[in-house]
Amino acid sequence: MKEFDELVTVVDHLLGENGCPWDKKQTMKTIRSDVLEEVCELIEAIDSEDNQHIEEELGDLFFNVIFLSRLAEKESRTKMVHALIEIKEKLIRRHPHVFENAVIKTEDELLTSWEKIKLTEKGKEERKSVLDGIPKGLPALARAQKVLKKMQKAKFQELPTLNANLNFESEDDLGEFLAKIVISSEEKGLDAEHALKKYLNSLESKFRLLS
Repeated sequence: MKEFDELVTVVDHLLGENGCPWDKKQTMKTIRSDVLEEVCELIEAIDSEDNQHIEEELGDLFFNVIFLSRLAEKESRTKMVHALIEIKEKLIRRHPHVFENAVIKTEDELLTSWEKIKLTEKGKEERKSVLDGIPKGLPALARAQKVLKKMQKAKFQELPTLNANLNFESEDDLGEFLAKIVISSEEKGLDAEHALKKYLNSLESKFRLLS
């Protein structure tokens, strides 16, 4: 795509001999938090259904990905072309029902196939638990959803049980319920984010010992 190539050219100019002094000082580590910030801003734009904002934030995310890719090359970590080849091959490999003749009839079969393929991929031999692929840097609630889903699938017996009927049928209802928990936490002088992380760490330790 011409526009993608033009953006790459702009990034190359920024990092070139007559480019931006600030940009040329950056490393993958110095801007890694920028990626998380841009993703969060894109999510906010999507939630607000502001198309102009979505367009702007998608552009910022494209820039960050290309910028990081060029910094990876500068630091002799990998090349952008290798990353593009890797993701292309991964998408084809993980969708045999689209790119090959595999027959998958249900969503459960699709998820089972997806997990089996992931286990055959390079680097998976280093993972000792199904939780190892979940980023530690995710916000507590986002990480909890991924971790607990894996634990439920593994039929982990130590998962907490609900003792009350939680009445919410939509994201709005759930958002209100979570907000009430945060308000109650604040009133008691407790940090909701840290509390969830702490509990999750304890649960993960048990899961890793028993699975």
